[in-house]
Amino acid sequence: MDKVTIFGAGHVGATTAFYLALSASLEVALVDVEEGKAVGLATDIGQSLPYTGSTSTLRGGTDPSLVEGSDLVIITAGYPRLPSMSRLDLISKNVAAHAPEAVVIIVTNPVDEMTYLTWKAGGFDTSRVIGMAGVLDTSRMLYFLDSLAGIQTRDVTATVLGTHGDDMAPLVDWSRASDRPLSEVLEPAALDDVVQRTRDGGAEIVKYLKTGSAYFAPAVSVGVTALAVLGDTGRVLPVSAYLDGQYGINGIFLGVPARLVRGGIGEIIELTLSKREAEALARSAEGVGKRVSELETVAADESD
Repeated sequence: MDKVTIFGAGHVGATTAFYLALSASLEVALVDVEEGKAVGLATDIGQSLPYTGSTSTLRGGTDPSLVEGSDLVIITAGYPRLPSMSRLDLISKNVAAHAPEAVVIIVTNPVDEMTYLTWKAGGFDTSRVIGMAGVLDTSRMLYFLDSLAGIQTRDVTATVLGTHGDDMAPLVDWSRASDRPLSEVLEPAALDDVVQRTRDGGAEIVKYLKTGSAYFAPAVSVGVTALAVLGDTGRVLPVSAYLDGQYGINGIFLGVPARLVRGGIGEIIELTLSKREAEALARSAEGVGKRVSELETVAADESD
């Protein structure tokens, strides 16, 4: 039975644990700094399983060493002191020490920067560190194509690349609806509306909830990514992956299509992009690169 450890028992972490426990036969460990929280949620999820037929088992606690023996690790926990990375170091070093062969999926925002810093802190091979980026954004894009433009998901091949934020790059020319580019199927104003609603998808939910943020869609997106890795499926998903020249980008993690295998990133797929899509991806990369450089400078100054 594969083991998955989730750091952070907030809404996203707990919902991801629930989704994975229902979707596969897994050993799931839930870790959180708040005393009793992970234990309570793991117990609650475990008590929900007898009627489902799932044989998954769950444990919870505050001890990071619960990660020992994990095949896959998911980090949803927030970091209150971003420049110093104290909690990030703690998690990364525990994963490296107790689960050296695990694939690590980063959910914490800003996801591309956090994925880069997790890789640096833990000394992992780049193929084994993945950020949950365009999987969620693509799900939102598909939702808005259906709800705003009446284009059903089964008729669409679409993807969103770039950073998980305002500079994301929905591929409006590469993406297809019934084998035609979206840019030919929809009027420009309608397509712009879909793209903008996709970019604002998370903020829109925050506006309605007032005191919280999205967690069902993020949790399913993380779960789909995790299951693709654990199942060695070769499924291509838009995740934050380390780029070493692909798309003309070097030295950062950014959302691109990647083939997911048991060891993490099996292959980065280079799509043929239109000029405006390539420019959008380059802008996204420029922003991530700048922010990573700033974080590394601050961290270096604090360590002096």
